[in-house]
Amino acid sequence: EHPHRPRMLTPLLPRLGPASTSPLRAGPVTLAAPELLLLADGGGALSSTADELAGSLFGASLFPWLAMLYWLKHPTVGAPPGVTFGLTFLLAFVFGSIPAAIGAGALFGVSLADADWLHGSAESLLAITNCVVVFGFRDAIDVEEKGVRAPAADEASLRAAATALGSLSALSAVAVFASGGASVHTPWLGGIGNAPAGLWPAEPSNALSMPTWVIHTSSLVEWLVAMGLAWRYADAVAQPRWRGVTWGMLPLHTSGIVACTYHLFYNAPAIAWCVTLQAAMTCVGNTTLALACLRLALASGWTWQAGADEAAAAWAALLVSARGESPSEGGAPSAPASDESAASSAAAASAAASASAAPPPSQAAALVGWEDLGEAWAADGNAAFLAKLLALSGGLAYAAKYLPALVAGVQVSDELLGAAAGAVIVVPTALNCAKWLQRSKEGAEFVGDI
Repeated sequence: EHPHRPRMLTPLLPRLGPASTSPLRAGPVTLAAPELLLLADGGGALSSTADELAGSLFGASLFPWLAMLYWLKHPTVGAPPGVTFGLTFLLAFVFGSIPAAIGAGALFGVSLADADWLHGSAESLLAITNCVVVFGFRDAIDVEEKGVRAPAADEASLRAAATALGSLSALSAVAVFASGGASVHTPWLGGIGNAPAGLWPAEPSNALSMPTWVIHTSSLVEWLVAMGLAWRYADAVAQPRWRGVTWGMLPLHTSGIVACTYHLFYNAPAIAWCVTLQAAMTCVGNTTLALACLRLALASGWTWQAGADEAAAAWAALLVSARGESPSEGGAPSAPASDESAASSAAAASAAASASAAPPPSQAAALVGWEDLGEAWAADGNAAFLAKLLALSGGLAYAAKYLPALVAGVQVSDELLGAAAGAVIVVPTALNCAKWLQRSKEGAEFVGDI
């Protein structure tokens, strides 16, 4: 798909051409980052070293994520169940992206980013994850601030809805494949929402469809909203360590910006470094989020000794299970009631100490951003809140999809293209950091509406 380029010059957008209609064919399979797999093409791909580095970073990032889930879901922390379920559901995205990436390489010899129907279905699992996290925080804040506890049926419905939507996303890709007419650039969900041909300047054939762009923009907005709600939840439960969770989430938002930047410039070879950068930011973000949850667990009464005891008990139970014995026969240790009482007492004492240590919220207004939508729309029901998020994400998706097409054919150097991509990544990240730094120093709250 990438054209021959003059030396040191590249079109701001790749060469325009018709969408591929080639039949399914075997091709090389590259196992690297599921989101930004890049196969060698005309000298514009990453070096094998960078490719291997990206794959290693993505693989390594799974371990801090699992550690984060352990600390966040520990009973001493008492994290909102909707939040813990949402972050656990992200594993569906991780393991769902792997077969999608393999399929893109095996069937068409391209990266997942260039096979829209596989790309959109895989990325939708990430958007579902972020949406569940947002609703989990909303419900938890209602409980703390208004004393309105969501019925258990609502919580079960949230889990069922996420599971059902995830299954439908997978089926959407299966349906395209089963139709027998799948091509490399078949748009996801039929490209519903795409502008009619001829109404706007043409795009490269590997451009994301509207449904896939909506998934990307909604993921970014939802994660920002979740960051803002985590900050607000810290005040609601008088546990300032939740603010650290917001900071821990920040590099992962930058990782999403990197992915969107790569797509914004139609996966141009000149910015193939986005593959490695996104992998690095994912690894860094998973680690910072794990450390934030560790600090939260320690402040809530969890101890390293308790963790060691739980690991030993889990290992013993695993050995007993492997031998086919019951726990009583194998003598697997169980935590004594006194230890549970001590842990509960420690958690209560920690919560009381945190309540006294938490700074009182001020009425000074900090920088206003997307993350404040959770508070600005706090009075909305879940349906209205979701509708507003989708409308906002749709507007951003149209801008991301069609505004770059206006500058098609403009010749720029690879260096300038890289600088433009870097600015798209750095500027919003810097503003995001400045926002939370200001709030950390001033204890400022968002006041007003958007």
